[in-house]
Amino acid sequence: MHIVVTGANGFIGTHLTRALLADNSRLPPTRLTVIDLSLDRMADDERLNKVVGSFADSEVLDAALIEPADIVFHLASVPSGLSESNHALGMDVNIHGTIALLDRLKEQSNVPAVVFASSIAVYGRPRVPEVGDDTLPTPNLSYGAEKVIGETLVADYTRRQWIRGCSVRIPGIVARPPEPNGAVSIFFSDLIRSLSSGNKFTCPVSAGAKSWLMSVRCCVENLVLAATMDHAERQVWTLPAMHISIAELVSEIDELFPDLEADELIEYAPDPWVEENFGSYPPLVCPLAEAAGFHHDGSPEQLVLNALEKLS
Repeated sequence: MHIVVTGANGFIGTHLTRALLADNSRLPPTRLTVIDLSLDRMADDERLNKVVGSFADSEVLDAALIEPADIVFHLASVPSGLSESNHALGMDVNIHGTIALLDRLKEQSNVPAVVFASSIAVYGRPRVPEVGDDTLPTPNLSYGAEKVIGETLVADYTRRQWIRGCSVRIPGIVARPPEPNGAVSIFFSDLIRSLSSGNKFTCPVSAGAKSWLMSVRCCVENLVLAATMDHAERQVWTLPAMHISIAELVSEIDELFPDLEADELIEYAPDPWVEENFGSYPPLVCPLAEAAGFHHDGSPEQLVLNALEKLS
């Protein structure tokens, strides 16, 4: 089985790649092609085919798809903050790049499975009492709009039987490494990492701000599930993440590390724009996704524990 991962050197991509190499029970790769601008985080493994460059470049796709892909995890994108500040780059990568990839997969004629990493950014600031399986997208940032277009392309190529695709709307994933990646929502990871280490943290949203969060371990499990499903009836899934406030996160960290007094380490300096776009999410209720096997971390405590597990 030939599996391709775009954006493989990113936070989710590195953990997905490690999981695919470590567990052969569900998706045993005979060849695992990883694509990214840099691949310095990739392990040495004879099953790995490392292709450095942009997934949208023709020469990169030539090198990646010498052998037709059976499964593609399309994780690569220009993230939220960078897409907003550099519109041309976001359009080039998130839309035109996705089209280039899908067209090349179409040419294979073997109808590969494609899992497109969409985002909760498609909802913008949801102005509904709760978000469910069938809540319509209302993006208010370029990144969210680009993800909606990606979802539509994947669904249309699936309708035409060129691919077998689905899109999964990924929530905030914690705890990401400290280096900047252009995503505004990285402050959730910074908060967990700083407070659990006994360091002070200035939070750009209020204590009552709520969002949807998931650990990277849980995210990878959901992505692997998506690649093994029959998506004939449904091509877009919103992952059932934990709906949690900043105050609840701080409280969980305080209980896990009582000697650190996390509630005294945090200072609040809410930015109205950040609060509106990343701290104003209503409850998330996704019975169809849960019935299909998608899941969240289980509890706020387990969310923090799983997030901290990946910091080691």
